[in-house]
Amino acid sequence: METLPALLLVMARWFLYWTAYSFVGWAWETMLSVVLRKRFEDRGMLNGPICPIYGFGALLVLGLLHDVHDPVPLFLSSGVIACTLEYASSWAIEKLYHVRFWDYTGKPFNINGRVYLNGFLAFGAGATAVVLVVQPWMTAIVESWPNLMTGIAASMLFVAAAVDWAITQAGLHSFDSRLARVSEQIKMLKLEQIEAIDTRIDMADEMLTRALSWQQRRLVRIFPGLTSLRNPDVASRIRRILERRGW
Repeated sequence: METLPALLLVMARWFLYWTAYSFVGWAWETMLSVVLRKRFEDRGMLNGPICPIYGFGALLVLGLLHDVHDPVPLFLSSGVIACTLEYASSWAIEKLYHVRFWDYTGKPFNINGRVYLNGFLAFGAGATAVVLVVQPWMTAIVESWPNLMTGIAASMLFVAAAVDWAITQAGLHSFDSRLARVSEQIKMLKLEQIEAIDTRIDMADEMLTRALSWQQRRLVRIFPGLTSLRNPDVASRIRRILERRGW
């Protein structure tokens, strides 16, 4: 009976690590948006302040490279692991939801537009810092907490993440079909030969409000490379409307 609580304690601690690194990833992405695009944007795919791919990447590196202490092989190995995860995530999202959230086509040393050199360098450097500096410090803090406190914190965060994930999944599953509906409505407007540009924009705005949820509009806005495989032009059209209207 003592093994199960010990196992649960380990799982709780690792979930807390995942949450922490997912939040750091969200903060990093959001900060980049503020610096590069001069405005605050919630850069997480989920509604909460986390980017799960950063959490999974950190745990993968910690699990596979925890005994590597030489910075050079650690940097190179971490970059490979992170880029492999990013590539796999991009491919899986595309196959599941028929949309691509990021596209590095045109970036230096990109692979099918899914990963590129800057990501390798950034993730390699970040993961090296995680293994050598951040994780030992974080482990000392989390392991100093009472077991009950660790379990409660992990349980509350898990429930919040699970609910957020479920809501996001529901939105993603209807995302492509709604983009297709918008595309058809735009074609209908063109066929009707609406000449007044202001009227067309107002009608498109009203149509967009009805067709996409708040979460789906947010994803279109914060992922400049997001495209629909079935309707490649509609996402960019929607993004331009959102930017014109300041949404």
